[in-house]
Amino acid sequence: MNILIQQQSKLFFTSLTTSLITLLAVMLISVNTYAYDKKKPSENDIENPLQVLKIKASTDDEFLLLADYYQGEKHAGGVIVLHDCNNERRAYSAVAKSLAQQGLHTLSVDLRGYGESVSQAYSREAVKRQATDIVAYQSEMALITANWPDDLLAMHKFLAKKTDKNKGISVVASGCTTSYAVALAEKINLNSMVMITPQMTYSDKERYKNLVDIPSYFITSSHHQNSYTTAQELFTWNGAKRSKLQIFKGTDYNHQLISRKKHLVNDIALWVKSTLR
Repeated sequence: MNILIQQQSKLFFTSLTTSLITLLAVMLISVNTYAYDKKKPSENDIENPLQVLKIKASTDDEFLLLADYYQGEKHAGGVIVLHDCNNERRAYSAVAKSLAQQGLHTLSVDLRGYGESVSQAYSREAVKRQATDIVAYQSEMALITANWPDDLLAMHKFLAKKTDKNKGISVVASGCTTSYAVALAEKINLNSMVMITPQMTYSDKERYKNLVDIPSYFITSSHHQNSYTTAQELFTWNGAKRSKLQIFKGTDYNHQLISRKKHLVNDIALWVKSTLR
């Protein structure tokens, strides 16, 4: 009788132990599955992560320009993004990323003397430190920016090798660099251009008017008088049907306007893409 009870007890505890082990295994699997589901996806988990490459492009005088390059889709056009004269390319990263998200080959450039495109001879920060007055500063900066037309040609040459030739290339410029976008358009057939609070002299505007009509998106603020007048004048003159003018209330300009109007970067990207089809 005692033997029978012992055997039954042994069988009971064996069965109980097996059940507990099974239950713990199920709970462990559930916890791991839950933890996996709740884990934030890494960049490797995303099917097509937005990848940026830091590239260097050599100019004719062997100066190295640095830029962020976002590779677009195989049969897509390209865009060159230019900063204004008070900022470097990082200030326009949101614009570049929005364009890249549309599948466009996007090149966000540090122009000579700005950001990472600097040397002992060409540096805006060095000029600011050494200049004794505003006239001296402007004179030294003029020597730097005199190279920008050739620098832009080097960047265009790089991007043209990446894009579908049938789609073309656009330029997004801001403030002072809008005049350099015009200079590029005088030498290269651009598909379109975006001008954010354009800063232009009389001669710059006349050069734009002498271009073949290019779809242009003018963005300005109603109380930023210089760019407001320029944008209205050039939009009225331009005969391209896809051209667009957007005016915001206030005095924001250049990077300020982009950072405060969050929807604007997406609007720019969609418009540029429509001109590169």
